[in-house]
Amino acid sequence: MLWIPAALIGCYAVFVIGPAIAAVCTIFKAKPGSDFDTMLQPGGQFAPYAERMRAARDRLHAHQAAQVSTRSRDGLTLSGTYYGCGAPCTAILVHGYRTQPEVNFAVQADAFLRHGYNVLLIRQRGHEPGSHVHCGLGLYERYDVAAWNDWALSQNGVSETVLYGVSMGAASVGFAADALDPVRTRALVLDCGFRSPDEQIRLDCRRRNVPGFLLMPWIRLFARVFLKLRIRERTDEALGRTTIPCFFLHGTEDRTVPYETGRAVYEACGTRKVFFTADGAGHAEAFLPDPARAEEALFRFLEGGPIEGNQQQEDI
Repeated sequence: MLWIPAALIGCYAVFVIGPAIAAVCTIFKAKPGSDFDTMLQPGGQFAPYAERMRAARDRLHAHQAAQVSTRSRDGLTLSGTYYGCGAPCTAILVHGYRTQPEVNFAVQADAFLRHGYNVLLIRQRGHEPGSHVHCGLGLYERYDVAAWNDWALSQNGVSETVLYGVSMGAASVGFAADALDPVRTRALVLDCGFRSPDEQIRLDCRRRNVPGFLLMPWIRLFARVFLKLRIRERTDEALGRTTIPCFFLHGTEDRTVPYETGRAVYEACGTRKVFFTADGAGHAEAFLPDPARAEEALFRFLEGGPIEGNQQQEDI
């Protein structure tokens, strides 16, 4: 009867351990990112905002840009595009998972340039075409964000930065929050960021009707052993320690990172903060349905405008 436990072990390996290994390989593998025009095609996520995004990209491309790079702490060459206009403050824009900088930031980059900021669009590790570098759902990338922050502050005439992340980019910024210089970092902007990789993977399992309760212990183990990642780390812990002002955005129809998650991360943040609600907006869309309203709220916050009632926090 020894074949019975052997068969059970074999089934467990095939139906649990094997899928967990496949999940880790899939989740953390290199993500070249979706092309700008593909995302704007009919049926694409950003199709409703195609005209607005293309116009913003065209205005962005009218500015002189430099292709720049820096080194990560583990020796990778990180690349970005720098729109320098001689301003004392640089906005560092950090895109999301499986996408590209201009997809997430054409509209916002245009707004920052019009408001007199330098703009640095960075490409997250593992998102370069042809890259074979693993991504870390913000856990590796927080150190890359810090490296880019140092790079921006080393440019002539730059004395401050704003770091703006969308989705996984918001997680990258959130994880870095308590390691950045609060004197030279004017603000953090976090758009639909998840709370932890572990929680986000569990949510994705639930949406796909996958038994996460069976897979997650193995996913955590394999991520720790093979990628040196502790995926239960949480952005709200770092944000709870930071003294840098934080501006949060989230769409009420976000089906990838729930609106309630954004609110919970916001509530955990102990510094001066604003939460901007985009009614009806989906994932990574909070700035797009009403960009004039979002722009007014964001730059009022960045430029030190009053918070209603002189409170430390505000809902918009």
